[in-house]
Amino acid sequence: MADFKTHLIGAAAVSGLAATVLVMTGQFPHQAVIGYFMLGTIGGLLPDIDSPTSIPIRIALMVMAVVAGFLVVFTFGARYSLVELIVLWLGCFLLIRYGLLNLFDRATAHRGLVHSIPAAVGFGLITVLIAYHAFGSSITHAWLCGSFVTLGFIVHLLLDEFYSVDLSGKKLLKSSFGTALSLGSLNQPIGTAALYLAVVGLFFLCPSPRPFTELVLNHATYRGVVQRLLPGDTWFPGLLRRVTPASLIDPR
Repeated sequence: MADFKTHLIGAAAVSGLAATVLVMTGQFPHQAVIGYFMLGTIGGLLPDIDSPTSIPIRIALMVMAVVAGFLVVFTFGARYSLVELIVLWLGCFLLIRYGLLNLFDRATAHRGLVHSIPAAVGFGLITVLIAYHAFGSSITHAWLCGSFVTLGFIVHLLLDEFYSVDLSGKKLLKSSFGTALSLGSLNQPIGTAALYLAVVGLFFLCPSPRPFTELVLNHATYRGVVQRLLPGDTWFPGLLRRVTPASLIDPR
């Protein structure tokens, strides 16, 4: 199983690549793309939320609780008083830091149903709902937020499966192979069925993904990206002009 550092770097690298493609399309604000990148990185840590001994995950959840609290405050900052905003921040922080964490500790086992593809989809759909209903995001923005969370989640599962292959030992596959990138568990039929029902229910609660899918599947969205996959006649055009003092460029 990959460690915390590997999961963090892997999710950040893949999310950064996807975010770079969005930047190259020129259709998304840079601030939004930075948010997508952060969500993808957080998604890469979420599968280990069910690990009772993972100190880095606890630290990551603490940071997420603090950030989520401030996001709520920023959303309602123009509507409520300072005292009310402090109460909202504390409520959001406590809900994530203790309520959500204790719920997962009691209801899950490490490398259980949380380490599965439907769980990755479920966390993404929850993100869509929060972005759309709680923060008033557009449909496309909400689905992009959810997609990046699911992307980072899947990267985590893939890394765990990759580390289940023993390239240096006598056994090709370790006993943990197949326990991360799974569609559920035959040993937990009720829990698996409940997970799939929850995913279906979450999907119907989310706004229609049609604007998002039309944008993603539209070839015109990536036309500029394809044209810029390789440099043109010169590398880094205009870069030297920006970093070189004007007196050296034009001695007059």
